[in-house]
Amino acid sequence: MSNMFRSASLALAFVGLAGLARSQDVKVEKYQLKNGLTVILHEDHTVPLVTVNLWFRVGAKDEAERRSGFAHLYEHLMFMGTDRVPTGQFDKIMEAGGGSNNASTTADRTNYFSSGPSSLLPTLLWLEADRLEDLGRTMTQKKLDLQREVVKNERRQTTEETPYGKAYEAIGSMIYPKGHPYHTSVIGSHEDLEAATVKDVQEFFSTFYVPNNASLVVAGDFKSADVKALIEKLFSSLQRRNDPPRKIVQPFTFTGVKRVTMIDKVQLPKIFMVWHSPAAYGPGDAEMNLAGQVLAGGVSSRLYQRLVVKDGLATDVSAGQDSMVLGSNFSISVTPAEGVSLDKIEFAIDDELKKFTSGGPTEIELKRQIAGYETGVLSSLQSIASKADRLNEFEFAYGEPNSFKKSLDLYRNATPRAVRDVSRKVLDLNSRLILRVLPGGEEIRVDRDKKPAASEVKSFDPPTPTVITLSNGTKVQYVQRKELPLMSFEIRFDTGAVQDTPKEHGLTALTAELATQGAGDLTAAEYENALNLLGASVHVNAGARAIVASLDVLTRNFDAGFKLFRDALTKPKLAQTDFDRLKASTISAIKQADDDPGTLARKVTAREFFGENHPSGKPISGTVDSVKALTLDQSKAVFAKRFDPSTMTVFASGSMTPDELKLKLESAMAGWANPKGESRPMLSPIPQLTGLRVLVVDKPGAVQTVVRFALPGVAYDHPDRLAYQAIGTILGGTFTSRLNSNLREEKGYTYGAGASFSFDDQFGMLVASSSVRTEVTGASLKEFLSEFKKIRSGDMTPEEVGKAVLSVRTSIIESLASLGGIVAVNADLQARGKTIQQLKIDLEAASKLTAGDLNQKAKQAVTLDLGVLVLVGDKKAILAQLAGLDLPKATEIKP
Repeated sequence: MSNMFRSASLALAFVGLAGLARSQDVKVEKYQLKNGLTVILHEDHTVPLVTVNLWFRVGAKDEAERRSGFAHLYEHLMFMGTDRVPTGQFDKIMEAGGGSNNASTTADRTNYFSSGPSSLLPTLLWLEADRLEDLGRTMTQKKLDLQREVVKNERRQTTEETPYGKAYEAIGSMIYPKGHPYHTSVIGSHEDLEAATVKDVQEFFSTFYVPNNASLVVAGDFKSADVKALIEKLFSSLQRRNDPPRKIVQPFTFTGVKRVTMIDKVQLPKIFMVWHSPAAYGPGDAEMNLAGQVLAGGVSSRLYQRLVVKDGLATDVSAGQDSMVLGSNFSISVTPAEGVSLDKIEFAIDDELKKFTSGGPTEIELKRQIAGYETGVLSSLQSIASKADRLNEFEFAYGEPNSFKKSLDLYRNATPRAVRDVSRKVLDLNSRLILRVLPGGEEIRVDRDKKPAASEVKSFDPPTPTVITLSNGTKVQYVQRKELPLMSFEIRFDTGAVQDTPKEHGLTALTAELATQGAGDLTAAEYENALNLLGASVHVNAGARAIVASLDVLTRNFDAGFKLFRDALTKPKLAQTDFDRLKASTISAIKQADDDPGTLARKVTAREFFGENHPSGKPISGTVDSVKALTLDQSKAVFAKRFDPSTMTVFASGSMTPDELKLKLESAMAGWANPKGESRPMLSPIPQLTGLRVLVVDKPGAVQTVVRFALPGVAYDHPDRLAYQAIGTILGGTFTSRLNSNLREEKGYTYGAGASFSFDDQFGMLVASSSVRTEVTGASLKEFLSEFKKIRSGDMTPEEVGKAVLSVRTSIIESLASLGGIVAVNADLQARGKTIQQLKIDLEAASKLTAGDLNQKAKQAVTLDLGVLVLVGDKKAILAQLAGLDLPKATEIKP
């Protein structure tokens, strides 16, 4: 499914890269067209998918004065169409072939990425070549005005309405002088966005969107010879232009301590500390990335241990390097525990930094961080799209896409002394920002008019698991994938938060998290350290009817990793200090979530749709009051009941052969009996709905209103499930869906609008939602109701249905592209009494859906007779706009 919310990457310009096995290599073919376009090809035939990834060397740092946000605005404009691909058709053409796309903007670069079935590759390349040639020439005022409104809505949603969003945005202006390329934010200001003209847009395009300022990566299931010929045909005649000008950055010195206090609509205060640090990919960048992990990379990190575990001063802490090419920022942020002053937090941070910059990290601290990087990067290479982006990033940074070893060596060669020395220079307590947030030429033309025909859609068969039966009776469903030296393992216990009594609300979730906070003979910090040294991760999460425990680990470290995994599930520490710490952090997280309108809308919608006593109507994490009342004795009791091996099912995927895995598990799971007992499904009563209720949650002064419809659907086993899924896709499941095309692309009311069906064992739900400008709340609701009415009338076209079917097909295939995906999908289907071959049945059934089928079922699928409409925003402004709409009278409710 397409990502409907195209967005700038507003936080980290680059992710620190490192940690590959020494032999890891990604085979590429790199060459350059005569016009300067760099082309990078990488074949990968694991699944019949392809991705196209295009990077332009232009970002927010290249914007002219009083044009902040322009690079990001242009990212949006790139989808507005040409003469060959008129407005709105870019996404429709792509989605019609089962593809999806998105883009991102940072301070330093802009990239565009699309993916889909391998049959779609000619179309993906044609679309990129077409807009690179003609977008600037065909830009109009109407296109500019529409996307300008979309970006302004994005700004409201991601900055103005997001807790601490204004603080994050303001940091650049506080730490860089006016005129510096990083002084303004990537998203830009309303005033500068409003001032942009069509001429500005065209000049920006002709300056930066030229072949000699771009690199194109094509990765996936294709033959290089065929693709090279197509690229030559589509791209080689695009004219080379002058190399884009780059700003001259005047040197400056940041001295002293700059203190700023901001007031925001949040429940909890927060403190930020920011320093200037080494530039991306340069000397010291890797060391500061490692320093950030040592300081705040998990439970065992220094700041977490000091602030959260030992002194109980904070509920969360983060630190890290925000790497950028002209110079980076290193930041620390902390949310204090209730009643703790920011002065105490600041003193404790400074005390730990003095220790760190004096002695540096230990050998063991660095070793476990490098192992973590190795697993992270290897895992990312399971995704074709992620691999393509890595190749383009390396090309951008080093001029060589296959630079995985070079990147690794930056980290592998880091020493405690080097990290200490760089940190000592960067983390100067007398030179930093302390920000406190308190609550309250003649063109050559070629014939691109005819879109290349898509190749034949390849058949796809889901992998069939091998059932490994251990001598203790445990059965393991296993799928071997040889490509990468990784293993993914999952155990599901058929029990969950549905069994929490009203007084225990949140207990199962808290206990599941507590299971990994120390196990066997290891404390929480020691347990995390042991995992990090192996490049392993263990997670235990509670759902309504299942507790899911997962292990991801390098194949070579499976034995040691599995021992730690088993210890968490059979003999966790369950210590009072860890329980108290997690309890405090959970309460803090609940409060912070309630400050976010979107999160609040989701919580209220579930409560009002299902009923506050229904398991699905309560947040699994509990409420502030319920979590405050929980005790460690309750947690110990619930652990003994919930983590019962007689209810567990086991799934795995990775590079071992089935025989190798069986041999290892015979020893690793010895004594961990799994009798062939009956599963204990915990079904919940179907929600009792009476009419449609309109509910308003007041957020005085909000600049946006969250609109969220929740309407009844059908259960997973219902014969019309796939038809309903396709209807949901047409209504709001892709970028070109009806709701998003109307509310975002045509009206400019929102940054994005969507809808989708979910299917439980007994019932289902259709959710349609958006965040719209406050002043167009009524107009937006009118469009929601209009789209519901039209689709209920049975007006879906064969084109829409074909696009929806291919979108569903692509999402199914993508779900099996990674080891974790294979394990999770197999486990989900087993819980429903199905096998992974159900996906093949779904693919075949979906391919037979017709417009007639969907139009016949649309009236039953989309109904406003039952359900809830939740509106979160400024009550006074909302109520004034509801008159005249065909909706019941609104009722104000509390969060």
